[in-house]
Amino acid sequence: MLGLSLNTLGALALSQLAFTCVFFFVYHRQQIIGRLLTLYSACFSAYVLAQMVGSDNPVLYYFLHRIATIAPAALWLLALYLFVDNPRVSKPIWGVMVFYVVIRGIGAYFGVGDSPDLEMLYVVSYIIPQFIMLGFCIHAIYLAMQNLRNDLVESRRRVRVPFVVAMGLMVIMVLLRGFATAVDHYALSAVIPQIPLHYLFFYIFLILLTFNICSSRLRDEALQLIVLPPEQQKRYLSAVPSALIKVDNPALVEKIFKVLNEEKLYARPGLTIGELAQRLSIQEYRLRRVINKQLGYRNFNQFLNEFRIEEACRRLTTTAHHREQIANIAYDVGYSALSSFNKAFKDIHNLTPTQYRNAALQNSIGYELGNRLQ
Repeated sequence: MLGLSLNTLGALALSQLAFTCVFFFVYHRQQIIGRLLTLYSACFSAYVLAQMVGSDNPVLYYFLHRIATIAPAALWLLALYLFVDNPRVSKPIWGVMVFYVVIRGIGAYFGVGDSPDLEMLYVVSYIIPQFIMLGFCIHAIYLAMQNLRNDLVESRRRVRVPFVVAMGLMVIMVLLRGFATAVDHYALSAVIPQIPLHYLFFYIFLILLTFNICSSRLRDEALQLIVLPPEQQKRYLSAVPSALIKVDNPALVEKIFKVLNEEKLYARPGLTIGELAQRLSIQEYRLRRVINKQLGYRNFNQFLNEFRIEEACRRLTTTAHHREQIANIAYDVGYSALSSFNKAFKDIHNLTPTQYRNAALQNSIGYELGNRLQ
């Protein structure tokens, strides 16, 4: 490609990977996104080096590939912490990550692709991990694209599609080469053509060059615009009057709260920020900016959840609704699924709706007994 040798293209790709790794480690290692980008770049650097070194140095080749196999998991974690508010990684997910990395290392150590006697181990240690890694990549792309419409952080909205094109395709191209190797192992080479390393290295170089130029220009703003520390995320719903003093446009904020509360628009399932902007007769981008910059919410659903959960709490603790089914309350306040309601409720109160109702009931009984004893 362009008359450049494979080693030259590999060196160009490595130069940009090294810059990405060093840049985010130096400037953003305090944030988890910075550490994940550093890890992701290091994993890809290991892959490029492994292809350049080749099997002439089997020990180095083996260890470089073990580092490279972490890339799909790093990509998934990166997407999770970039695009999901209040992200959590469950123990089973960590287990799957450890499993595929370890089993892939075991298979490579025994050279399972070279021995017919180890065919079953080849399937377990190579084919299955390939599908696991592809699953992480596809889900990372899904995380980047979901809730795009409801994302209130403008810088994060802008980075979603480039993230899919750049980071996601980089890993998928590598995995396709791995699948081509597996197909070739079963003498089916015509099914999946092997992507030439020249094209892969050149793609990595161009993508990372563009990414690094943008990151360098943003400098310290790069990650702070995308990820705010939890302590900087404010909630004003429970204290609207005091919040209005702190915002730049208190009249507009008051109008937003008034429309939502009086007309109970939050109880409309599937309410979009565009519909709310239309009801308020303001531009959608302006409403996004107010809810994000002045009220501290990063996602429109997160903003609506505050209204919905507050109404649900009122009904859970009101005598008239004491025996009402929780599912009915969930649907009435705007949720289309009980599981979504339970999750949102627990995120805010660290209790399930049932636990919250029982605690309120016990407090009410204790208060009445106290009054009687007096």
